[in-house]
Amino acid sequence: MLFTVAAMVSYTDRFILSLLVDPIERELGMSDAQFSIIVGAAFAIFYTAMGVAAGWLADRHNRKRMIIIGILIWSAATIATGFARDFGTMAILRVAVGTGEAMLMPAAVSMLANMFPPERRSMPLALLMLGMIAGNGFAFLLGGALVELVSHQAFIGLPVLGDLSGWRVVMVIAGTPGIFLAAAMASSIREPVRAVSRPPNSLAEPLAWLWRHRRQLGPIYLGCAALSLGDFALVSWAPSLMIRSYGVSTSSTGFIFGLLAILAGSLSALAGGAVAGRLRATGKGDRRPAAIIAATIVGLAGTGLLLVPSAYGVIGAISVWGFSSAFAQTVSLPLFQERLIDEVRGIGSSLGGVFNIMLGLSIGPILVPVFKETGMAQAEALLVAMAIAGAAAAALFAMLLVRLPVSTAKPGS
Repeated sequence: MLFTVAAMVSYTDRFILSLLVDPIERELGMSDAQFSIIVGAAFAIFYTAMGVAAGWLADRHNRKRMIIIGILIWSAATIATGFARDFGTMAILRVAVGTGEAMLMPAAVSMLANMFPPERRSMPLALLMLGMIAGNGFAFLLGGALVELVSHQAFIGLPVLGDLSGWRVVMVIAGTPGIFLAAAMASSIREPVRAVSRPPNSLAEPLAWLWRHRRQLGPIYLGCAALSLGDFALVSWAPSLMIRSYGVSTSSTGFIFGLLAILAGSLSALAGGAVAGRLRATGKGDRRPAAIIAATIVGLAGTGLLLVPSAYGVIGAISVWGFSSAFAQTVSLPLFQERLIDEVRGIGSSLGGVFNIMLGLSIGPILVPVFKETGMAQAEALLVAMAIAGAAAAALFAMLLVRLPVSTAKPGS
């Protein structure tokens, strides 16, 4: 359960900036392109760099300790973001957030894989996904609620918070729960016993093993990364589309997006966990790839709702894409884990996050401003970005239909 909460806090701190585009740009004098760097590249580059190192550490060292340190780093950086005075400072703090968050997923997935056998692993991994999705939604709910409280001067007179502008109050409050979560982790989680006693001698061994099995792992890595590109484009710019183009208030936008993300995403994560378990056990072969492809195609079709010239079109697109993307990624996670051996589980899992961030977060948010520069309206630019993501994901996942043997050779063999 604490892994789910940790994922939720992580994604809340990662995405809450997306609801605060306009006040941050106004106060700090930033452009849309600069804001895209803040929510995208500044986070993604160091998340990517630290992701590989975190995966290597997760295969060799105490994973519980890694998670606690990561939580403290990203929480402190989120709080400090509320005191940033310029673009450069905020970029550095987002780097710190990315560094801390990179430690969570490889260690958590590796621990869960040691806690549960393959036939019981789908639902625990789905609950971890649920935390990510709920964190995305909670970012909007919390942000919208806090913006509403600030508009009613609820924090006036309070120490520290009373002297901050609205978006700064949101960031300070958003980062605070992580401090308490780290303490709860330290007192209640135990490091599980690993399935192997000897980790790889060098980083080259697991990387070489992963490269040899690229035909089995590559479609999952890249397919999920393509879905993430659509996820990040949607999360980064759909809120401002509601606010700028359709006149929805910031607090209402936060409530709508948060509720949709939690309901659609959570239902799809739980459904994906149940479906992954049932389809794996069937005697007609592994039908999980077909379920992943079908969900991706549904999500791709749902992006067309962005062409409906109202807030309802945006809401519909979020609902369909959010459900489909979360379902596909939830089903793919146990499928992916079954293709890894324990010696490479940490770094193999971390590379999944690296691809999602490197391709998704670093490219997804910037695509919309790039397409807008060609003369597209924001809704059209967002539609094109997500259509590219959905089509690429469907094509990549289709490669999973080619049946390939799963090798269990050791990294050094």
